[in-house]
Amino acid sequence: MTPRPALAAVVLALCCLTAPAAFADEPMPRTVNTSGESVVYVRPDEACIGFGIESFGDSLDKAKQQNEEASARLLKAIKALGIEDKHVQTDTVQVEIRYKEGNHPTLGIEGYFARRQYTVTLKDIKLLEKLVDTALKNGANQLFGLEYRTSELRKYRDQARQMAIKAAKEKAEALSTDLGCKVGSPRTINEGGFGYYGMSYRWGGNSFNAQNSAQVAPGGGEGGDDQTMPLGQIGVRANISVTFDLVPAGEKPADKPAPKAAADRPEALEDQHARLKAELDAVRAELENQIKAVEKDRR
Repeated sequence: MTPRPALAAVVLALCCLTAPAAFADEPMPRTVNTSGESVVYVRPDEACIGFGIESFGDSLDKAKQQNEEASARLLKAIKALGIEDKHVQTDTVQVEIRYKEGNHPTLGIEGYFARRQYTVTLKDIKLLEKLVDTALKNGANQLFGLEYRTSELRKYRDQARQMAIKAAKEKAEALSTDLGCKVGSPRTINEGGFGYYGMSYRWGGNSFNAQNSAQVAPGGGEGGDDQTMPLGQIGVRANISVTFDLVPAGEKPADKPAPKAAADRPEALEDQHARLKAELDAVRAELENQIKAVEKDRR
């Protein structure tokens, strides 16, 4: 005896049931998505500057020795300014082979470059000029750049975030009002990247090619129009995206469509689960009975 074809058809039908139809009648939510950006301008109270030491020798040992001696003088001079060791970051030595004729190793080696880079965080920016002068007189022969910062980044970032949220809500209210709607509760809130709009300087080698990278603060925060960052300040930026419910005029934000009558409502999800479970239990029991019958016939 083999399982009946009807039984297989029942199993296939149960396995191919689609998602509950209840979701098909649910209306798509009405929403408005806006973003707000804000910049808080503050006076920097610390700076980060990079120094480099490059030495050349006809042998690797000579290049490394020259670099180590210059590094020792530089670190001693920086420490004499009252800068703590924890505010000085040191990179490992990098070595470059210089060939006599371009990239042809067979023609011999002319010498070796040894390079090391230091990054100093200056907590008292009044010492900046003195630090640069001291470093260049005590072994450093490269400047890699300068960046102004604030030690209260968390405080100003929170302020910028609050202003960005306010800007996003004001923008949503303006858009919805023009369309004859109102703004409801927020559905999602996403925070974008944050960072500085600050004075940043970059130098190449020993040359002083400083350029003040004044940034433009986009509109969206308090102040309205676009504005250029004031000289001598840095800006802490925040960006927020919010999705609000869009409520038609005359309808309260808390109002919801009246529930359908029981006779008109699709079958509840819990009821469908219970019905499917009962049908599957019945199929399972039928299969077990047929398996037992097959085993009995074989005996």
